[in-house]
Amino acid sequence: MSGEPTVLSAREGEIATITINRPERRNGVTVEVCFAIYEAVREVAASDARVLVLRGAGTDFCVGADIGGAEPEPGSGPPTLESLGLIHHAATLLHTMPQVTIAAIDGGCAGAGLGYATACDMRFATPEARFSTAFLNVGVSGDMGLAWSLSRIVGGARARELMFFPEKLDGAKALELGLVTRLFERDVLQAETLALAHQLCERDAFALRMMKANFVSAEAVSISEFIDIETARNVHCSNRPDFAQRMAESYRRFKAE
Repeated sequence: MSGEPTVLSAREGEIATITINRPERRNGVTVEVCFAIYEAVREVAASDARVLVLRGAGTDFCVGADIGGAEPEPGSGPPTLESLGLIHHAATLLHTMPQVTIAAIDGGCAGAGLGYATACDMRFATPEARFSTAFLNVGVSGDMGLAWSLSRIVGGARARELMFFPEKLDGAKALELGLVTRLFERDVLQAETLALAHQLCERDAFALRMMKANFVSAEAVSISEFIDIETARNVHCSNRPDFAQRMAESYRRFKAE
């Protein structure tokens, strides 16, 4: 894989795909790879894509930091908040960007890799997927917003247990906990993920973006404030010139089913 980009970006219609491309290192990340992931996600966030699929090359999603996989630059010194810059905010973008974000997970998904995955709107996986928070195993407290996102997906108490006791979970256990929402066999994971992404692209683009924005707002404000925001967005959707036609078409489809 020498000489190939460590992060690949592709576009098929309204679906963007970002692939962590270090299969020989189980898609482990270095600071440089994290920068590349951040830039790739930022570009999609600013685009007119409707859906982003995040995946790993080969048979792993991302096992987290590539411990020993890259030598630090001479004189670089220890990591600091300033030197890491915005790279950990790839998780912020995955969670808040206008596009619906889907993590397609096979094989190892640990540490920062799990942070990327839990920042996404949805996670689809294979039975062979293996999940671990992993951070305490190497003596660090965590990154990529994992404690924040994991608490919201599986609940605070379960998230603490998974962080404090970083055991491995298989795909079936992850499904049981709600960490993932669908399991697919390894040979169809990517195809099934893209099929669901295409279904989203068949929906009204503006309404889909407003719905995603509703979820982001709901995490930041009280229910009273949220209802005002939600209502304003719904009114905005309903006041479009073609709304009556859309409603009529929807009713006809409903009657035909």
